[in-house]
Amino acid sequence: MTTTAGLPAARESLHLTLLADPQGSAGTAELVEAAVEHYALNYSKHPPHVLFNEVREVRQLLTPVLQTGPGASYGVDLQRQVG
Repeated sequence: MTTTAGLPAARESLHLTLLADPQGSAGTAELVEAAVEHYALNYSKHPPHVLFNEVREVRQLLTPVLQTGPGASYGVDLQRQVG
């Protein structure tokens, strides 16, 4: 997979996870952490506006999960990764 394909693939995986569990879970937090790591490792391979748009879309997917309340222990991890 190229990094260009990897950007939307990370978002799409997260979207599918949230369709299965809209309230989020420990698995969601782990997937978000993997996405952040992917962005961090590959940020220099993308034009800034492409990476910015992708990260923004992921944050928009996660905003409803963060607004549902404090949640379980994974909530803190999720908040940190989204930030």
